Amino acid sequence: MNRMQSYRTAAKIAWRETRASSGRFLFVILAVAAGVGALTGVRGFSRAFHTMLQRDARTFMAADLTVRTFQMASPVQAAKIDDLARRGIAHTQITETLTMASPLSQTAPLLISVKAVDPAVYPFYGEVKFNPPMSIAQALQPDTVAVADGVLLRLGARVGDTLRIGGLPYRIAAEITTEPDRMTGSLNVGPRVMLSRAAFEKTGLLVPGSRAAERYLFRIPPEIPIQGIREELRGVFRDGLIADYSEAHPLIEQGLRQSTTFLSLVSLIALVIGSLGVATAIQAHLQQKMDSIAIMKCLGAKSAQVTRIYVLQTAGLGIAGSLVGIALGSLVQMAFPVLLSHYFQISAVPRFDAVSALQGLVVGLLTVLLFTVPPLMGIRTIRPALIFRREMAAPALSVAEWWKQKAGEVVSALVILTFVGVLAAWLSENQKTGVYFAIAIAVGMLSLAAVAWALLKSLRWIGRHLPRQAGPVLRQGIANLYRPGNHAGAAVMALGVGVMFTVTVWIVQRGLLQDIVHTAPPGMPNVYLLDVTAANRDAVYQLISSQKGVLQKPEMVGAVSATIQSIDGAPMQRDEGPREGGRGEGGRGEGGRGEGSRGEGGRGMLRRYSRAISVSAAAEKPAFTQVLEGAWWKPGEVPEGADALVSVSEQAAKVLGLHPGSQIVWTTPQRTFTSKVVAIHKSESVRLTARIEFYLTPKALEGLPAIYYGGIRASAEAVPAIQKALFDKFPAITVVNMAEVLDTIQGVVDQISMVVRFISAFSILAGAVILASSVAGTRFRRIREVVILKTLGATRRRIAQIFSVEFFVIGTVAGLMGGLLAGMFAWVALNRLLDAKSAPDAWPMVVSIGGTAALAVATGWLASFRTLGQKPLEILRDE
Repeated sequence: MNRMQSYRTAAKIAWRETRASSGRFLFVILAVAAGVGALTGVRGFSRAFHTMLQRDARTFMAADLTVRTFQMASPVQAAKIDDLARRGIAHTQITETLTMASPLSQTAPLLISVKAVDPAVYPFYGEVKFNPPMSIAQALQPDTVAVADGVLLRLGARVGDTLRIGGLPYRIAAEITTEPDRMTGSLNVGPRVMLSRAAFEKTGLLVPGSRAAERYLFRIPPEIPIQGIREELRGVFRDGLIADYSEAHPLIEQGLRQSTTFLSLVSLIALVIGSLGVATAIQAHLQQKMDSIAIMKCLGAKSAQVTRIYVLQTAGLGIAGSLVGIALGSLVQMAFPVLLSHYFQISAVPRFDAVSALQGLVVGLLTVLLFTVPPLMGIRTIRPALIFRREMAAPALSVAEWWKQKAGEVVSALVILTFVGVLAAWLSENQKTGVYFAIAIAVGMLSLAAVAWALLKSLRWIGRHLPRQAGPVLRQGIANLYRPGNHAGAAVMALGVGVMFTVTVWIVQRGLLQDIVHTAPPGMPNVYLLDVTAANRDAVYQLISSQKGVLQKPEMVGAVSATIQSIDGAPMQRDEGPREGGRGEGGRGEGGRGEGSRGEGGRGMLRRYSRAISVSAAAEKPAFTQVLEGAWWKPGEVPEGADALVSVSEQAAKVLGLHPGSQIVWTTPQRTFTSKVVAIHKSESVRLTARIEFYLTPKALEGLPAIYYGGIRASAEAVPAIQKALFDKFPAITVVNMAEVLDTIQGVVDQISMVVRFISAFSILAGAVILASSVAGTRFRRIREVVILKTLGATRRRIAQIFSVEFFVIGTVAGLMGGLLAGMFAWVALNRLLDAKSAPDAWPMVVSIGGTAALAVATGWLASFRTLGQKPLEILRDE
């Protein structure tokens, strides 16, 4: 009972002190809320979105099970699908590809994503909705299409107009408003057009060797185990991606998990910074309450009892800040659906997640308590005699006392870092990530603290040696940085961390886009042609060569689909592992090469070559290709001991263990033939020739169906005319304008960067709150300073200028530190990790300095505006 009374008394005292310092502790609550809000918002939305995927999985996939492949079904695969149909398992086929479309007017053609479905069967679950409302059978007649994603706007067309696809006219029957399997499709780039399979077959877009994605949807009766059907399909669709409704969508879930981990760690940074602010505020509060603590000890209170008061006070502030953060996190959860509404129908996503809220509350409270351990430990060193020696210098500490004090601080720091590491490991579900995160936090904080200390010390020296011409405002403003109890170093460090992280993301984003746009070789094609048939190759080449604005000789590369049967007599082992998760054992049979590429990465590369790959014929060495080993064949050279000669790319040779003299047996649906390796080559990665890793002598591929790809380097203003000329004569050929692709990349990168900057902005908010807390914590000292200055004749304007100098210096130093460190980290990320070869980008760093200085001045004034209104007489009477 005594213990309960002791806690009740401690709680009452803590509540009285909190009410008396409500203004200062408001900033503490906001600092905690910034981190908890970001963390709760990110994890809450992730859980809500995952729940939606699980709840609406069948609707989201429009089926119970799907198989995605990039080849037409083989006879064995077709037989398996027919066998399943006889057992009551319904199926439908969806074909997706890219092509050009244009209205009957003279508008330039547009690259579209075509989706061909059977309206009598599709979708098994969910509903395709149209505007104006109609059934899918009405919308998708043999001569009609439905459009989505702004096709009407970009083509300047309306419902009822005619669209040319593959040279044939189709009436636009409706606009698609809802499509259940929108994000489980294979091609989600560009405006989308849906049509029936009967209409698609008339276009002539699908020929042997065409680049198209095939998706097979299956509806499985409840009494049939879905796992068994999956195993059966895996046996015949070895190159296919198989997923069932229980997984929702593996790629989306993987991306969601990775982004949640990343953003959660960013949120943890904000929470750590906010907790530093809490520790700073508690330390300032304890310094003001030293007299009260000494008096309580004179009256018989023990250090443990006094500590209990401030632990309860800190816990209360942590709970209050976490609750505010949870409310703020709900707003964050509502912001994410807006960013994703273009891709998902997520209006039903829950806006509040109790589990994430509880996690945020617990994490916020524990983090705050741990970070306030060092200042709370200082209560033990307060002696009652302190009130009698208030104006005297503190006695020097002995070596033992100093070491004891520092040892406690070091132990506290290690405990805090361990906790942060465990928390990061839990958020990322990876122990190594937790270790790296804790180390990075320690190194980052120590680096920033060291730089802040050095810069502030330099400013102190500068302030003492300023000439008289500098004036009292500048001298006094700099001197205020060393006022007793002023936590300028902590404020600079916290603001610097937030600025560093946000500006790093900004610089990396700008650097990647600049690298894509500006660092391409001068002769790199900026317009690509897809699906050029052998019959049209020469005519297409002549047409594009004669167009105005073409800056150099067009590139044209043909490709034939073939499969490696064996290498040097060793059969090529096919991938028998599961395809869904990207795992499984690829590679060669016993006696095969490729030992140097073992491991997950090597198996993945071997699996790539175990499937159908593109090979090409070349009488002469292609341009932009370099022979690294062996020698290219001479025109008309006859192979010895093989049907053909072959040159292999450097990467393929390394993975497969090939060298000049190796023999490769190839198989195609038409015939099987043998080739002898005579050269190892390397092509520029930005050229069309880099798409082909195996070049054979021309006679080897005679009679095999080939698809050609073209590349054009043209002036930007000439591209629309080239597109129109090609579309008019060859409507089945797809023209890819890289400017449009860059626009798509820009949009995706912008959205990702916006989310990251939105969450990392909480770090800057936490730093600003720390600055405000520091200002509020020194309010009484500032009041005395204002009163003294006013008594000596200083005007309110002069005092405001002094304070502005102080806040401006803090913001400028923080912005400078954060910007420089961001530039360094971004350079490492771009040039070492992403291989972007980007030049230094000074603009974000300049903005960080000016923006942080303005933020610091604004924050400082919001926290100290009332101080200037104090009247000297009232304060002097209290003295």
